[in-house]
Amino acid sequence: MSAELMLECSTVSILIIEEREDTGIVIGVPHHAPKGIEHLRCKNEKGNYRVSDENAGFLGRYVAEKLDACSVIACNYTFDVNKYIRSDYSMQIAKWDPKFLVEIHGHGKDKKKIGYDIVISSGSRENSIHSEKLATKLNEKFSNVHELENFNACGIFGDIPSDLRATQSATITDGRWTPFHIELPSSLRKPKNLKVGKPPIEGYKFCDCLVEALNETCHKK
Repeated sequence: MSAELMLECSTVSILIIEEREDTGIVIGVPHHAPKGIEHLRCKNEKGNYRVSDENAGFLGRYVAEKLDACSVIACNYTFDVNKYIRSDYSMQIAKWDPKFLVEIHGHGKDKKKIGYDIVISSGSRENSIHSEKLATKLNEKFSNVHELENFNACGIFGDIPSDLRATQSATITDGRWTPFHIELPSSLRKPKNLKVGKPPIEGYKFCDCLVEALNETCHKK
């Protein structure tokens, strides 16, 4: 079964590991489930089933292919893989020993309340310089893409809602690499008015901007 078909599967928990030429950047998606599967098979600290990041895996894999970067995607997982440094997901990232880790997530926040569509954290106030730089580059690129001209990104740690700062994420707070924890709204991940389906064109347009921004931010040629 191809990786794309695995991402569409809602009945099995699987870790999709794809090694590509560039190990300097790793793309990670720890909470993927296909559209229509709203919760993972693991519970959070409150005892509720964890909300999934629907369709995030499709976008993460697309970015990895464009960058020719390694990727690891946890699909329908039974535990919260990026919260533990010795999970199979986290250990695979460490095995590649990247300079940069880019994690793709999904959020359900109201833009009117938080002021932003996309939020990027590097895990701490001290590392905010990294996330701010990436967000600035993305905003510049959005203005030149018709489908994204009304979208914006924030990378300022203090302006990000506390539950989106990734301060409890083992993979983001690990000091061995520079992390980017990217939270995407449902409008970039889920097709409108459909129970199932891959991300809309806006999601892939965002990924194209992200690839360009990462190439510049991470000094890739």
